Amino acid sequence: MTGDGSCIGSKYGITFTGKWVWGMKDYIDRGFMKLFDPNYLFNDYANKGYSEPLENNELFEDENSKLESEIGYLRKKVAIMDPVEAGRLLSCGEDETEFHERFMILMRMHNDIPF
Repeated sequence: MTGDGSCIGSKYGITFTGKWVWGMKDYIDRGFMKLFDPNYLFNDYANKGYSEPLENNELFEDENSKLESEIGYLRKKVAIMDPVEAGRLLSCGEDETEFHERFMILMRMHNDIPF
């Protein structure tokens, strides 16, 4: 975090800067912190407390389906995206804020099997 709403990050030896990097970092951090929030770990925590823990596959189920409906089309787009387009998106200006597509590109880079 640079203190001005931007962030500096790196992956695979490539450095990224900008507001989108902060948005992605915040998204990842918030997801991690939810792993410790009892409201996400137990059914009706407010009324039942710790009595009904969720199974792992239920964790964030509602949020994941909502997010998938909002940005699922990006997953398909990124799956067939050529490297030139991916590079153009990753080298955007520092004021760019949308990070979901760029995050998916980095995840694809992580999952691609080298030749």
